[in-house]
Amino acid sequence: MDKAKTSSPLFKTALLSISILLMMGPVVSSTVPSMSKTLIGQSPSAVESLVSIPNFGLVFGIFIGSFLALHWGAKQTVLTGVAGVFIFGIMPVFTDSYTVLLVSRLLLGVSLGLYNSLAISLISDFYTGDELSTMMGYQSAVQSLGNSAFSFVVGYLLLFSWHAAYWIYAIALPVFFLFGAVVPMIKRPTQQTQTKTDSGQTSQTTQKVKQRVNLPVILISILTFFVFGFFMVLTVKLASLFTSENIGTASEAAGVLGGYTLLSMFVGFGYGWVHKFMGRLVLPIGIGVMALGCFGVAMFHSFWGVTLSVLVVGAGYSIANPYIFTEVNLVAPAGSKNLASSVMLVFLNVGVFVGPIWVNWVAGLFGNTTPAADMIICAVGLVILTGLIIFIQATHKQPKQA
Repeated sequence: MDKAKTSSPLFKTALLSISILLMMGPVVSSTVPSMSKTLIGQSPSAVESLVSIPNFGLVFGIFIGSFLALHWGAKQTVLTGVAGVFIFGIMPVFTDSYTVLLVSRLLLGVSLGLYNSLAISLISDFYTGDELSTMMGYQSAVQSLGNSAFSFVVGYLLLFSWHAAYWIYAIALPVFFLFGAVVPMIKRPTQQTQTKTDSGQTSQTTQKVKQRVNLPVILISILTFFVFGFFMVLTVKLASLFTSENIGTASEAAGVLGGYTLLSMFVGFGYGWVHKFMGRLVLPIGIGVMALGCFGVAMFHSFWGVTLSVLVVGAGYSIANPYIFTEVNLVAPAGSKNLASSVMLVFLNVGVFVGPIWVNWVAGLFGNTTPAADMIICAVGLVILTGLIIFIQATHKQPKQA
């Protein structure tokens, strides 16, 4: 594709626009109390499941999206997923039926999953080198921006009704038209082979590349499982830490996490410069900084000490995250970037789901299940990961970009 076109602000905006939707599944969590008053007869946990069930559908959507992208095309798959986000996202605006709400939220997750991996792999299809790193940083920042901005808009729409809050998903409609109009069709990967005929002449045949994963993709996926699992422990346990240690209220803990999201956005926009300066050291430094922040969260017993530590975790996470998403595309076998991203995202989502569970179990083995103990386990785990990454990078060459 023409480099001048891929370098244009319009093309980059269109390509990144689909990422702004990826974090929209849980942004309506603040509607749960109001929904509980409408959905009479449903238990609190049943209503809360309307917020969490998109994550369940997302895993299925990732697998379906990989199949569709391979046999149907990347652009068509993305547009199908974005259309689904619009249709199923706004469906709660028009109904009070719990069954319809549950199904629509499940299908919203499936729709997001359809193009979740493509939002990453498409960037590596159009960019290389420092520009690829910069775009991956932008992709991470755009997700954070979407989470922060839409959470604020949901709070405003709640002033009218919880139904109105679900109009937030209407943003998918302009994204659909922007992406469809600007981003071109992407051909499926092929490879050419030469064969000799009976007459001695050489002929070329084109074959579709069979997608597969290799050991580096699996290792990166396992790393993602732990990194995102440890990070989720902080997200889940911070409110309990605030209240149990008399640091502050649950709402203040939510405000601190909101501050982390804003920091992630700014760090993401500057990631290209950070990567250019640090190179491969971005990953061990990022995860090491996360470990330092987790130790701080466990050790400090003051509001500002914990707040600063959370921001330190966020800073480390914000530079490690884009590197991981870039690296999985570099180590993937030829023509298998989307499958590699899909496998990694499945590990990521499973890690996010089970991380708080198994970390709490490990803490129980030591007879201490306090939130501070969970954070110590996360810190130790991140230190171990940092050491392993340094060892692997010291003994293996950096993959070359195709």
